[in-house]
Order: sequence, then C-alpha cells, then structure tokens
Amino acid sequence: MEMKNILMATDLSARSDRALARALGLARDRGCALTVVHVVDEDLPASLADAQADAARASIRGHIDGLAGGAGADVAVKVVFGRPYVSILEISEDSDADLIVLGQHREDAFKDMFRGTTVERVIRAGNVPVLLVRDRVAGPYGRIMVGVDFSVYSRRAIEFAVGFAPGGVFHLVHAYDVPFKGFLYGHDTRREVGKQHQAQFAQMIEAEMASFLAGLDAPPPGLERIAREGAVRDVIHQEIDRLRPDLLVIGTHGRTGVAHAFLGSVAEDLLRSPPCDVLAVKAW
Repeated sequence: MEMKNILMATDLSARSDRALARALGLARDRGCALTVVHVVDEDLPASLADAQADAARASIRGHIDGLAGGAGADVAVKVVFGRPYVSILEISEDSDADLIVLGQHREDAFKDMFRGTTVERVIRAGNVPVLLVRDRVAGPYGRIMVGVDFSVYSRRAIEFAVGFAPGGVFHLVHAYDVPFKGFLYGHDTRREVGKQHQAQFAQMIEAEMASFLAGLDAPPPGLERIAREGAVRDVIHQEIDRLRPDLLVIGTHGRTGVAHAFLGSVAEDLLRSPPCDVLAVKAW
C-alpha cells in the first residue's frame, strides 16, 4: 500500500502528543508528507482566537522538534478557525490524505450524548481511514486484531491493514450465533442433536472464513483465524482481553456482525474507551 500524505489533528493535549509521535513515525518510515492541524474555536473573540492560534503554532513546532530530534522542518503545520471535525475533513480532502491520525480528544460528555465525539464524526462523515491513537509508541504494530463479518467492508479493512502494518501478526475474529439453538437444548437426546448442529455450523463458519481469506488481494503472512459463538460485544471484548492487541481494526458501514455494530453501542465503547489503538476503515 502506497501512502503519500498523512493528516494528524491535535488539540494540544498530552493524549494528542502520542498521536503526533505515531504520525511522525509513520511519515518517516513511509517517506510521506505529514500535515499537523489544530482547530481554534471559531466562536472565540478575534483577539483571543489570534493569540490562541499563535500559541498553538509555537507549541506544535516545539513538540515536533522534540519528538523528531530537530528533524521536523518538513512537517506542515496548519492552524485554522472552525469546527474540529469539519475543518479536519476539509483539510484532509485538500491535502489528499491517505490516513487521518487522531488522539483521544477530551470532549464534553453532555454534548457527546447528542452529537458524538470528534473521532466518531470524522469517521462517519469522511471516507479516509482513521487511526485513533491511545498508547505511547513502542515500535511498529505487531499484534493486530481485526473484526470480520465476511462483508466487502471487512475485506477492505483487512486489505488496508495488511498494507498499513505489513510486519504484524493478524488475528481475525468473527462472532456468530447458532440458529434455533434454544429450541434444540433440553433433554439428553435433544442436547446431543444440538451439539451436532453446533459443530456443523462451526464447520460452515470455518469454510466461510477460508473463502473470505482466499478472496483477499494479499492475505497477511502471519494469521490466526478465530470464530467464536456469542454476541459481538462479548466476543470482541473477550478476545481483546485474551490477545492484548496493540491495534484493533474494524471496517465500517457493514450491515451485519462487527461492521454493523461499529456504528452502534460497540463502536461507542471502543472509540470512547479504546482498549488500544483503533484503525477504522471504510469500504468507500
């Protein structure tokens, strides 16, 4: 995967510093351009907004020089006036960004109940993959967990992720329910029939997983396939606890499974309290 332009948005918090460090590392390793943007609230009085903009530019440059060891001169810094998610998407389009990098911005919890976080709004309204950085940079991503539902959205997510982290070990996780399971369990005879039915369904899921992988342009060289019975929320969190990934990848705009849940309560859990860095990828 060729990556030419990365956009990183900062709110000047310590959490954003981690995202800036990750963006600088990605830009250095890929040899691509990096634009760092800070958005000043457009509703501030002009004199206060101008002073905040000047302070932001100086702060960002200082952080870049500190993280890059004085080699941050080639990084473009933009400070604009507007609404965060709108300005981020506009600059992303203008710079032809291949990736948007964000930190865990501190949001207003009351307002977020009605409009969602900046991260959620950038993901929903944009088409560029978004990397939400939670952790300090310890090196390239090594253990990568991908939620899959065998849709085109999952395919796009894993194909982007393989190019994004080519040296990582990938763990593909699929959650499923056995249909009519509740009707099959009861007396010993029906319980045995239920076990057989469950085993057959698991084999069908395994065949579907194999077919899904065969359709990828470039399957990851290091791969573990995980198909577990249970609710999406439960399976995802259980596997996160077991695997301890440093990157979680999810495709958006799916109709079923993980991709569908991403736009619901599971997504809110992962984005507002991410267990690790999260990469959200749209099919288009």
